[in-house]
Amino acid sequence: MAGNRAKFEEALNKANELIWTQRWSEALPFFRRALEEFSDDVPALMGYAWALFNVGDLDNALQVYRRITQLSPGDPGPYERIAEIRAKNNEAEGATQMYLHAATLYQQRGLMERAIAAWRATVQLNPMADKAWAELFKVAMDELDTEGALLAAYWLAFIYQEKHADWAIAVCRQLQQLMPTDPRLAHLMEMLQTGRTIERPPEYGKTIPLPEEAREAVSVGTPMDVTRQRAMEELAESIFAEIPATNTRLAPTEVSRFISKALDAQTRGDLVEALAAYEKLLENGVEMPSIHYNVGMIYKEQMRFDAAISHFEKALTDKKYCLGSHYALGECYRAQGKSREALKHFLEALKIVDLSTVERNQVDDLLSVYEGLAQELLNTGEPERMQKLSASLLDFLGQRGWEDEALKARQRLASLARSGTVLSLAEVLSLPGSDEILRSVALAQEYLRRRKIYSALEEVLYALGHAPDYLPLHHLLGTILQESGNIEAAVEKYRVIARTYEERGQHQLAATTYNYILDLYPLDIATRAHLLEIYLEQRKVDEALSQYLQLADAYYQLAQPERARDVYAQAAEYATKNNADKEWLVRIYHRMADLDMQRLDWAAAIKDYEEVAKLVPDDERAHLGLMRLYQRTGRAHLGLAALDRLLKRYRETKRITKAIAVLEDLVFEEPESIPLRARLAQLYLNVGNREKALEHLDVLGDLQLENGQTEAAVKTIEAIIALNPPNVEDYAAIYTEITGRRPELKK
Repeated sequence: MAGNRAKFEEALNKANELIWTQRWSEALPFFRRALEEFSDDVPALMGYAWALFNVGDLDNALQVYRRITQLSPGDPGPYERIAEIRAKNNEAEGATQMYLHAATLYQQRGLMERAIAAWRATVQLNPMADKAWAELFKVAMDELDTEGALLAAYWLAFIYQEKHADWAIAVCRQLQQLMPTDPRLAHLMEMLQTGRTIERPPEYGKTIPLPEEAREAVSVGTPMDVTRQRAMEELAESIFAEIPATNTRLAPTEVSRFISKALDAQTRGDLVEALAAYEKLLENGVEMPSIHYNVGMIYKEQMRFDAAISHFEKALTDKKYCLGSHYALGECYRAQGKSREALKHFLEALKIVDLSTVERNQVDDLLSVYEGLAQELLNTGEPERMQKLSASLLDFLGQRGWEDEALKARQRLASLARSGTVLSLAEVLSLPGSDEILRSVALAQEYLRRRKIYSALEEVLYALGHAPDYLPLHHLLGTILQESGNIEAAVEKYRVIARTYEERGQHQLAATTYNYILDLYPLDIATRAHLLEIYLEQRKVDEALSQYLQLADAYYQLAQPERARDVYAQAAEYATKNNADKEWLVRIYHRMADLDMQRLDWAAAIKDYEEVAKLVPDDERAHLGLMRLYQRTGRAHLGLAALDRLLKRYRETKRITKAIAVLEDLVFEEPESIPLRARLAQLYLNVGNREKALEHLDVLGDLQLENGQTEAAVKTIEAIIALNPPNVEDYAAIYTEITGRRPELKK
């Protein structure tokens, strides 16, 4: 029996007002009052469950969310909330299943960010969840995220090593296409193939360290030393290869002879003889970056810096020599007292090292950070500051094991940037006492891991005493506040950080910090709207559209479907104006259709699905939605037209099996539908499946006779007789009974 709509709206609006101000317990009676009128209203139930969740009444919240899953089984949100509740109740297995189900539904809706978040939550709760790791591996491969893919591969290998090592090996071979020379992956393959035990990998978000066996093979020299070794190896290999004759005045045998002479002399330490051989090659047009690099190194050792600089700059044309050349150029300019030029090249060298430590999707952001840092440092005109920073960078890259130190520093910086911000090694090395700061950060993080909150706080405050304006440290302070349970103080700290980034013009860093706030308070409408404004101002189309969808989802969870639909409409308009990928519009219109269906606004839902059908002619969900909606609104012929468009598209694209599957499902749902049964029978006839065609023609004829469609039934019986089934005489008798004529039968 329908309730009182006015009482329902009044109670629900009051409940929503209280939720806005996070007065959860006060909102509960109003939700109950609203649900007394309409007990199955999904938006009201969502708001009620969310309020129960926030007051800590997890048992009742769980019951309400379960009810919502019955009413709206395709909505992933309630399953995710159930997972969170079960996780809080230490029901890891049940929470895992709910997270996986929510992720599947998000994936079906095209909400990959939410699906990925659910998979991440799964492995953080239950690291042995192989299905979640497998999905995260696919995502990492698609996004060219080598570190993420490697971590997933290690976990899958750890899980499968005893019973399904071959599966893990297949995963590793797939990953080798992305990172063919990585020693960590090679080590994992060797462990799997030799049957050695694989130790438990790091938790999600950490990187796989270099194995001890591989570290022994890695050079421990400076970037210059590593690059010099590479240059000599490349020259040695060239002796056995053909050297192009273009612009070269020496015969190939002469080129090989001079290279051999130069390498032999350089190995023996006879720099004069080596230089003479290299210069002979250059004079005769043999231009190779490896030669220029070695000549530059010899000139540098002879303190002929101008000549060395000239050759190092020529070696920069080959990426393999950029790291060593920039480092060497920095040393040359520093020896000449040119602080600005030295710092420029040291920064370039560190940037190359730093880029090798981050994930592929962070590269562009890190490049922007280095560009801004270089501009800021080089434009200050403070020689003393530039000299100190050059010395810090030189010490860092000149130490033994600088590669490992870079990875360790990146791990610490990654923890500082938990909101998604990418930080640079150069930025932290530019701080006074950077070693002390990094040590304090490492200690603070270890204390946090051990739940020693006050000890962690002391370390961070000590670091802030050295670098009070370094915002990542403030972010770590916010993390400590959060871990201590002071969520409101943590969020306020993050807001200050975000506003400071905005004042500094660092909008991307501000955006990532606001995103971190929204991870804690996903229904904070004001913050989400402000983040949307940032993306709109910065013309970040994809990010803006993502926020539009999340803003609409927040309104929906707050039981405000009208506002949610308005936001979807704004998103569609924005996507159209900015020529966004059509996948965005498809996703938006599908979400609008879902919402309009819940609002019982069939006309609006039809318009939504028609827009999807225009964008994607073979979108099955849209066409079938149109078929059902037109049928529901008394325009079945238009619904069948939508179905026919989909079937035609499947035929044109050679997907007959898919067309049959769609019709089989529809006939299963509506077994007495004459139009659906006729289309399925015809499709089986078209593909030559005589038995299935007869099966459906037989049912079709009966349905037509039952519905008084005698002429149509006669034609159906004629089609059956033409197929000459074993019981053709039975059909002939029915035909005669109806028409008074004896049909012609095949002999």
